[in-house]
Amino acid sequence: MIRDNLYWNEFYKNEHKDIATPTLFANFIYENYIKNKSVVNLIEFGCGNGRDSLYFAKNNLSVTAIDSSNIAINSLKNRDKNIRWICGDFTNSLDISDKFDICYSRFTLHAIDDSSQSGFIQNVKNLLKSDGILAIEARSVNDGKFGLGKNVGKNAFIFDNHYRRFIELDELRQTLINSGFEIVYIDESSKFAPIKDESCVCVRVVARY
Repeated sequence: MIRDNLYWNEFYKNEHKDIATPTLFANFIYENYIKNKSVVNLIEFGCGNGRDSLYFAKNNLSVTAIDSSNIAINSLKNRDKNIRWICGDFTNSLDISDKFDICYSRFTLHAIDDSSQSGFIQNVKNLLKSDGILAIEARSVNDGKFGLGKNVGKNAFIFDNHYRRFIELDELRQTLINSGFEIVYIDESSKFAPIKDESCVCVRVVARY
């Protein structure tokens, strides 16, 4: 796995001074797959500054959140002690015995390489309840940053000291189907995660296992 821990530790040093509002994706998942449904717990892979995990917890979910940045996790432990914050690599085998209604991954799939993606998917399969949901949002190969920087693999580049592996929607769909998932929702848009002065194009996938 290509690791960006130093990059993310530096990035999150100042991110926790003012936790931002939840992402559009978090709201989309809550409104369509959590609200008024019998969903009790959620695990987030790559929680970053924690804004989405905090949002889900405020909406009465039992939340577990994992990130490889110790800076991020140590700061978040003081934000909400009811959330289980874990500093770790979500692409390796996880020592978690709980089963979850939702595995949530926003802007993390494009931060790991192909082999790490396989480990991530296996963890999701191990952790989901029967009929549980996997929710993914990640940068697409049609994103404005695709091709910038040094090419380090298929659809993968290091730009501004930061690794990104851009996602092909149809390829991700087939990978999940081959892994035993049923696609519930799938789309691609430049409106999912608008970022100022960027052409940010993202894929969204919701899959049931």
